[in-house]
Amino acid sequence: MTKLKDKIQNALDESRILVLGAEILLGFEFTATFQDGFKRLSVRSQDFNFIALMLMLVTLVLLLSPAAFHQLAEKGQDSVSLHCFATRVMEIALFPFALGLGANLYIPAEETNGAATGLVFGMAMASLALLFWYGPLLLRRAAKNAGPKGASMKLDEKKQAAGPTPVHDKIRQVLTEARVIIPGNQALLGFQFAITLQQQFGNLALWLKWAHLASLSLVTISTVLLLTPAAYHRIIEHGEETERFYHVATSARCHHWPWESAGIFFSWFTK
Repeated sequence: MTKLKDKIQNALDESRILVLGAEILLGFEFTATFQDGFKRLSVRSQDFNFIALMLMLVTLVLLLSPAAFHQLAEKGQDSVSLHCFATRVMEIALFPFALGLGANLYIPAEETNGAATGLVFGMAMASLALLFWYGPLLLRRAAKNAGPKGASMKLDEKKQAAGPTPVHDKIRQVLTEARVIIPGNQALLGFQFAITLQQQFGNLALWLKWAHLASLSLVTISTVLLLTPAAYHRIIEHGEETERFYHVATSARCHHWPWESAGIFFSWFTK
């Protein structure tokens, strides 16, 4: 069984990962109204920017609340109520996060090829995020039948004498590595969203706009993959350190690279 202090540390680390994912979108939504290209957008896109801003503000408030709860309610003490609170608010925060992501993607998609394209891309991205973040709930029964949580932790501890890295340390490292990767990913995502509001974007050839939209979509998918382990750990594992969670985190981190690399490739066409 994972120690309470380790559960809380992982919860705070995962909250930080989700905040890194949300803050760049929030920055784009706040600054969008001050860009010259914002006036060029349709009223529907401007409304979607406002909706996305509200959704991401709710997301950020939820994600920041565990830190406040820890210091104000628990006086810095590790407690079961803190862990339960952090887990619950992160589960809730993922829903407006996914919707806000879709609302954000609507804007460049509509600017590229009209409202129908915007709705398709926006709904598709929101659905993809909800599938990756909440879809594992369908596997909850299978996870329960697989044995008690933390069994893999005990098995790993038995193997520790033979030399392999304990699962606790592997999980701590994979979360640290995620915090290293996400800022670069988010910088690229924010840059691509901002391009849409530049005056020169409206003068691009249609195929270049599609290349930009493809790049933006691929990097967004990469972002969804990078945030998936935090969602899985909170919703399915309830903060327990298991070998299964480590494999999910490693797989998500490895599979995001092709999407981000392809997104970077397409982004070169708009330069």
